[in-house]
Amino acid sequence: MYVANLIFFLGIVAVTTLISIAAVRIVRPAPARSVGEAIRALIDWAGMFALFFGANLALATAVLLLIRVFTPHFVPIYTVDNIHLLVLSGAQAFVFQKWWK
Repeated sequence: MYVANLIFFLGIVAVTTLISIAAVRIVRPAPARSVGEAIRALIDWAGMFALFFGANLALATAVLLLIRVFTPHFVPIYTVDNIHLLVLSGAQAFVFQKWWK
């Protein structure tokens, strides 16, 4: 069932990507290498996202463990298992990539 969902969503994304590429070529013709540059930028962002997400998870886990050690409060580790950290790490990577380049 999950594989079928993945294939369905990948198909949807592929179709909308092809439509947007065709629309951009009609409105503003660009050299063929600009799509390659966009793909390289995506891969660059994905690498930065993975690094930031891993660092954010490690730091959050370390802070939670320190809270457990130095206070009488129990904070579960699964607190870091949250969609917000994922989204914020993606935004963090995007901003860093734009600033870096």
